[in-house]
Amino acid sequence: MTGRLDYDLARIDDARLTAVPGGHELSTTVSVPRIVEGDRLSHFTAVAVLTEFYEGWLPHDYQRAALRLYRAARTRLRDLATEHARESD
Repeated sequence: MTGRLDYDLARIDDARLTAVPGGHELSTTVSVPRIVEGDRLSHFTAVAVLTEFYEGWLPHDYQRAALRLYRAARTRLRDLATEHARESD
């Protein structure tokens, strides 16, 4: 199926929390919709998966890790959108 990726409609999924040896791991997926046949949304395509490890059990430990994760996801999305725009020109 052909189509174009629309970075203007990208989404960053909610963080998933997993217990791992020595702490916790947060992960999220950055997805971009594939547009086909004019303006019809076909499906979302994962363009990046990011993870953040943290130690600790307190809410502020989670909040700090989640903030780092979402900042990294936004930065990655911005970089991918810039790269895609350059390739499209």
